[in-house]
Amino acid sequence: MKCSLLNILLLMISPSLFLAENIFKINISPQEAQEYLNQVTSSAGFNNIEYAPKTGENPLPESRNEKGEFVYMGRVIDRPEDFVEEHYDAHQYHGQDGLGQFAYGYKDWNQGKNEKKDQSGTVSGTYKYVQPTGRDFIATYYADRTGFHVEDNRPEHEKSPPTKTPAVRQAEEEHFKLWSELAAAAGRNPDPFAAEYQQEGHYEPPQQQNEYVHQEPPYVPGPDEQGEPKGFFYAFDYNVPLLRNKEERAELEQLRANNNN
Repeated sequence: MKCSLLNILLLMISPSLFLAENIFKINISPQEAQEYLNQVTSSAGFNNIEYAPKTGENPLPESRNEKGEFVYMGRVIDRPEDFVEEHYDAHQYHGQDGLGQFAYGYKDWNQGKNEKKDQSGTVSGTYKYVQPTGRDFIATYYADRTGFHVEDNRPEHEKSPPTKTPAVRQAEEEHFKLWSELAAAAGRNPDPFAAEYQQEGHYEPPQQQNEYVHQEPPYVPGPDEQGEPKGFFYAFDYNVPLLRNKEERAELEQLRANNNN
């Protein structure tokens, strides 16, 4: 009776919880592969990437070369007391159903990405990383028959087209004033934008541009692809040791704290 109740409870647990375990599935049916793909692509974290969690830190492990120099992973460290070794629980996954659909992603201590391709051929995803300023850069994109489209979290003023500064405008005025004076002295048209100065073959955009529509050619199996289509899926965690300078780490953490306030 206890075993039966345990089995029922296991079946009631959300399938996404099992993806926290290490999974290695190869030569599986497209339907089974699609179940794994659906679990990762329909989760709340697909477009809301979290960085790998920190699991601990320790002083640099003692290691010296034949000269007596302190060495960490092949790098000579003059002042090992200024550094610390951090540990993060990174994660990655990748799956394909053998019919064109796929999903993959990863997360590390300061970056992460998820991407998928659905039955229609549309590729979409999100990536995120920590900038030197301490801010998170986040971009969400998709590519379909109409081309590539992307949105990011930069402030609107950074996305606006560049404008000329007062210094640039003044330099232009001085340049064209001198041009006009020299052209007039040489008996030429003082207007620098006159047609006679335009180069032959000057590009003129067409009056009407047709919207680009991509036509994906049908998939044709190669000569080495025999039998029924097969898929695969893997997902696993792994420890990432990271050398951190204590002072630089404190500066970055302060920048991130200021950006979050």
